[in-house]
Amino acid sequence: METSINGKAYGPFMEVPLRAALARAYDETHLSFGSQAWLCGRVTMAYFAGTGSPRFDPKAPRVARQDYIGDAGARDFVVSIDASGKLPWNKNTVQYGLRPEAHLIEVLTDRASDDYISYLHQRKISYIFAGGDELDLALAVQKLKVLFGIQTLVVSGGPIVNGSFLHAGLIDEISLVTVPALDDANDTPTSFQRPASLSSQPPRTYTLKSAQVLSDDVLWVRYVTP
Repeated sequence: METSINGKAYGPFMEVPLRAALARAYDETHLSFGSQAWLCGRVTMAYFAGTGSPRFDPKAPRVARQDYIGDAGARDFVVSIDASGKLPWNKNTVQYGLRPEAHLIEVLTDRASDDYISYLHQRKISYIFAGGDELDLALAVQKLKVLFGIQTLVVSGGPIVNGSFLHAGLIDEISLVTVPALDDANDTPTSFQRPASLSSQPPRTYTLKSAQVLSDDVLWVRYVTP
């Protein structure tokens, strides 16, 4: 995650003059992990998918409600957590920053409609089912590994998605790229926010792996599970 000094995930601090340096450092550090996939939640993914609702073809054939691989030859992936199936994707790849063009995988629950599943299938967008009414993140990451060969998954927000992975015990490393700016906004979240539907847990502790000063006083800190 890219953050302010006081841990904000987004907000006014993203408009400071050092924003370009932060964005560059974020992309470069991301690439250093050599991951096969990066993942974001529905709100963050709306930046790539666009606004509005998907337009369904009433004549589109129904497809089986089972996991689907839209591009068997893909090696780079972007994973969208979209439990109910709401994002209006028009193509099955995403290009962002310095990262390679990535094939799109939607993570759904049984709440996704038949229309939406057909919509994804028509566009050769991969999808997996992970849960009934609620997301089962442990099942999702297992399927991403087995079906797509994803060994390293970068979880890139938003804060609720990060908090959900933390709650599920699925984070083994935390990477924070921090810009030297404080942000006193009261209506913006920190990098990890627990969903209201989940119970509180004791604090989790991590071990410092490295701390490195990048250009323009941007700090890159990594923590790992003990």
